[in-house]
Amino acid sequence: MINLFKFSIFISLLFSYPAFAQLTQEQESAKEKGLTLYQQSDWYDSQPLLEKAAIAGDKTAQYYLAEAIRLSNRYTNAEARKWYEAAAEQGDIYAMLRLSSKNDLCSNIGDCSGKSPNEWREQVIQIAYDRAKKGDTEAMTVLFITKQGFKWLEMAAEAGDPLAQNTLAGIYDDGDGWFLVPGKRERTIEKWYRASAEGGYPRAMYLYASYLFEHDGKKEDVAYWLKKSAENGYINAVGNYALSVAHIPNDLDYPKNIVEAYGLAYLMSNFKGGGTASEDGKRILPKISEKMTTHEINQGILFAKEWERSRPPLSYFVPVYGY
Repeated sequence: MINLFKFSIFISLLFSYPAFAQLTQEQESAKEKGLTLYQQSDWYDSQPLLEKAAIAGDKTAQYYLAEAIRLSNRYTNAEARKWYEAAAEQGDIYAMLRLSSKNDLCSNIGDCSGKSPNEWREQVIQIAYDRAKKGDTEAMTVLFITKQGFKWLEMAAEAGDPLAQNTLAGIYDDGDGWFLVPGKRERTIEKWYRASAEGGYPRAMYLYASYLFEHDGKKEDVAYWLKKSAENGYINAVGNYALSVAHIPNDLDYPKNIVEAYGLAYLMSNFKGGGTASEDGKRILPKISEKMTTHEINQGILFAKEWERSRPPLSYFVPVYGY
């Protein structure tokens, strides 16, 4: 069974700065449910839940409410800007970063109130510098995003930030960066994916497994990290793990478990969030159930319900400064 304590540690990495508002139990519950829906790309249904905590002054809820509004409208409108500003005034540097963009609606029509994007950019860079000097890895990542130097992302990764480690591995994997020694790029990519996976980032667990698989890594390592990513709720891993335990194909030597495979595909097929998870689940189900009995299918459904009850919710694990 997954260590739910470790999962809560990962969530705290995503929302690392404390939100100073004292929330009621109802507001805290709404916030957590809203954040879960947001991570499932359900940008509409997450909004009324996040708003309950945002109104109470919780800056994490304010930032993600603004993100949900922006994504659902495909631009930063006045309502999203209001919540970005509320979070920024409480020190949220990612909110400041969004406000520094000139691509929002009010900037384009010249109807912005308050600070200009340039003023927000100057402020976020200064605050990020101050925090980075004190070892704040999130601030280091913001300095990288604001083009203050690639070294800041490397520093955040070296300091143990799993999201920075995963980002750095992805950049190297895309071919960026200079490596003169043959094989050094591959070893460095593997190093940072592994570090991020070991640091508890479920998305990196899957990417690390994929990288090992594509580069002839140890089969048992691929199987271990794919399963661990699925158990931690990363949607892409769940679908691939389901096919693997169904032996479609048998390339990782998992014990064949058609009931478990069906349960995971069934879980995905009933996913209510955005993206392609539901369609992927519905596509996988017939492949798995082709030779199953009615009893096995019913057992698979029971497995799905138990998995859903005892494991973290399915998630895309969107980075804080994501889409």
